[in-house]
Amino acid sequence: MPLSLPSARRIGPGRAAREPRAEPSFLLPLPGPFVIYARAMEWSRDEVHAVVKSSPDRVAAHDKAGWVGLFADGAVVEDPVGGPPARKGADGRDGDDELGRFYDVYIAPNDIRFEVLADVVQGLTVVRDVNIETRTPNGARVELPAYLIYELGEVSGALRVKRMRAFWALRGVTMSALRGGPRTLIAMTQLTGRMLAIQGFSSVSTYLEGLWRGIFERGHEAARELARGIGERDLAGLRGLFVDDEPRIEIDPGERFSSHGLLNALGQGASLEVDAPISAGFFTAFRCSLTALGSRRRGIGLLEFDPHTRSCAEARLFLE
Repeated sequence: MPLSLPSARRIGPGRAAREPRAEPSFLLPLPGPFVIYARAMEWSRDEVHAVVKSSPDRVAAHDKAGWVGLFADGAVVEDPVGGPPARKGADGRDGDDELGRFYDVYIAPNDIRFEVLADVVQGLTVVRDVNIETRTPNGARVELPAYLIYELGEVSGALRVKRMRAFWALRGVTMSALRGGPRTLIAMTQLTGRMLAIQGFSSVSTYLEGLWRGIFERGHEAARELARGIGERDLAGLRGLFVDDEPRIEIDPGERFSSHGLLNALGQGASLEVDAPISAGFFTAFRCSLTALGSRRRGIGLLEFDPHTRSCAEARLFLE
């Protein structure tokens, strides 16, 4: 049961509004001062979901053109968050751009499979809880749990991905790989060589910063503190998580609350369960279950942190 503020603009169940256009699709002049604007149709949940579901299929098929084609011009891929972003159409050289080179480094030489544990669709945003298995050319096998957020938009009447963020723990995956034996070490060495040859030193340097720059375990603690603050109605504890007491907590699209406003909206007896947190850069994502107002909703939570104060700057729950 969504929490609804009087000012919140809501979209009907299972529908996602098309993005506003600079001009209406149709403008029909009539005699006198009357003009009819034809409203753009809405995208269905299934249409939004289908775009995202096709991405792993194209990765598995090694369909570079098809995978890159899912993204709008100017789209950004952050994989992992905290690493160097890859933009479609940016830094074009040698017949390719950042996104194409990202594909050549991480996808082209490997066999990648996705196990999807859960999907949440909110408007034009899809959040996925996945396990990703990668088999390298020399047979090394790497598994990583991740949360993926796809933000879609309409481009020339079709849905395209405008931003994709992958939240997975670079430090944890790297340490696990280092313990994986000679085959995994060889695969890591080969990956580093491809990164240097295709993406360049600057990109590799930014990527490696994720090993020591980020919120790490502090983000896990903050997710648990958020759950405790809601369950115990600890206003002071909730306020202490955030950089200030402005409305920084979003439960449903367009519904933002301060700590005090959130406790009032959830009512007595509310609880938040948090599981499997993953920190990437200055973000922490986690599975969650919110019980409030007689209903229980499951989904994915996301905390964003201020790099300087290490306090929470934004909290969002993607729930269905």
